[in-house]
Amino acid sequence: MRKLLLAATAIATVALTSQVQAAPVTVDPGVLSSQGDINAVFVFRDAADASQLVRQGSSGVLFNNQVDAIGSTVSAGSGNGVVTFTLNNLTTGTSFSTGVADTGPGGDSFYHAVYSSDFSTFGVGALSAVAAAAVANLSGAVTFVGFEDLRDGDYDYNDLIFAFSPVVATQTPVPEPASLALFGMGLLGMSLARRRKSASSGR
Repeated sequence: MRKLLLAATAIATVALTSQVQAAPVTVDPGVLSSQGDINAVFVFRDAADASQLVRQGSSGVLFNNQVDAIGSTVSAGSGNGVVTFTLNNLTTGTSFSTGVADTGPGGDSFYHAVYSSDFSTFGVGALSAVAAAAVANLSGAVTFVGFEDLRDGDYDYNDLIFAFSPVVATQTPVPEPASLALFGMGLLGMSLARRRKSASSGR
């Protein structure tokens, strides 16, 4: 009975660990874009490290997770096209940007920011009352951006989450299988033509 209880405990521990430890995102999540004045809301934090959020091309810090309160709202300037936000982890000295792949310790490339129009996809429950009230005051499309703040972290992408409006996420187009097949056939045809030309000039 004791062995059975220990085995059940071990299985439960493994299951719990696998829920906490997620996989890094290796597929390009795309870019963020906006038309007009952008507002940002600090909606969630689960990070011990001190970090700052900035917008590339703009001066100043939007949020500092050790100073600013959940529900804080700031102007992130105006946008006319692609906008990039960067999380600077002050504790580790690393920086991660939206839409930019990072090379991890093992040499693999992955992304440190993911986007969603639905906060529940981050798996941290509902927005707090103060964050929900701040998001409700935003006008236009709202996109939530969740960051993984460590290069070798747990990849749950909910260390720091911000809401931006009016901001939309646009996925990077991936070639369709049919297009890839046509491209491959074209390469094969070029290779055969080159081979025939070499064979005829060698006669």
